[in-house]
Amino acid sequence: MNKKLIALALAALPVAAMADVTLYGTLNVGVEAGSGGKWSSNGGVKDYTSILGFKGSEDMGNGLKTIWQIESGFDATGSSTSTLATRQTFIGLDGGNLGTIRMGKLNSALKDQYAVDQWQYNGGTTNYNTDDNRGVNGLAIMTNPANRLKNALRYDTANFGGFTANVEYGFGENRKKSSQGNVSTSSDVVSLGLNYAFSGALDGLGLHYAYQREANPSVANNTSVSNSAQTGGNAKSAHINLFEVDYNANNLFVGLAYQDALGYAWTDSYSGDSTGSQAAFGNQTPVQAGLKTRQAALSVAYTIGAFTPKATYAKGWDMKDNSGTIHKSGYKQFILGVDYALSKRTSAELAYGNLKADANSGLGYNGESNTYSTLALSLMHNF
Repeated sequence: MNKKLIALALAALPVAAMADVTLYGTLNVGVEAGSGGKWSSNGGVKDYTSILGFKGSEDMGNGLKTIWQIESGFDATGSSTSTLATRQTFIGLDGGNLGTIRMGKLNSALKDQYAVDQWQYNGGTTNYNTDDNRGVNGLAIMTNPANRLKNALRYDTANFGGFTANVEYGFGENRKKSSQGNVSTSSDVVSLGLNYAFSGALDGLGLHYAYQREANPSVANNTSVSNSAQTGGNAKSAHINLFEVDYNANNLFVGLAYQDALGYAWTDSYSGDSTGSQAAFGNQTPVQAGLKTRQAALSVAYTIGAFTPKATYAKGWDMKDNSGTIHKSGYKQFILGVDYALSKRTSAELAYGNLKADANSGLGYNGESNTYSTLALSLMHNF
């Protein structure tokens, strides 16, 4: 009996010591089949963003709290390896009405948005020329530049009558050394977010704006330009503007988003970082070539009991550069599906996605116009 009591006491010690720690996560796996380009033989079981996290806080008194989080993504299929703290990981101070300041790896303002992307999918890449079926049953193209910034410092305001804002600085986020020498000029990222949530008769309606500026992307990525040219004024800044409005109340969701960008091709997570993006503009980065992109997405969903039918339509218009419109360089996409709530924590999703990539979009296989499709069934459990 004494041994049992001792064992129980020892087992309780870690619980007491970690009373302020919350363990949480998501297991999200889908089985899919795709067609188009190189995809006709691809498919199978894939991870749809599974995560494991720990978070906590400590009351410091006088309305001040220390907050922290360690969040990691992992592949639930065992197909790849993951490391600790791959997602939002930070330590900071919550000052109540004074707002919150955090340091670490943090969502950009863009990453916080895109309510229009209401789908579960494998969105690790949009390089459809070489990779398997990813992104067609979700808005991987539109959300591609939405990153978590490393070495970041972020401030979030408190909520003032429905209005919130945030500003963030990512130090040397996309910095690289040039193959011409040892150049490592700053490629810092500035992020800004503004949000307003209505109340009263318009409760459920929200307005959102996100801005991202990437400094010196040509220095960070263009290894074909000499050091003197890179440091002599050719380096420019890329930027993105996102406008989003959404309504989520009374079992109805409607979201509309519009995004314009300078210096980002469809496959760029950062300006000019995709394979072939420099060669396409005569060894210039997209920002040096004045590349401009515009895209929009509309999503709707309605919950009826345990079922939520939903649909999304997205469009990318023809890109423009310093020479004018790049004809046949856009895309069109639609996604249809339904969610089924198996319980409060477990749900299933059936989704079909279809993407029409124009010949000069950089999304088509072998520089041709291609149509890609994905049919997928996923299962997600939150804990």
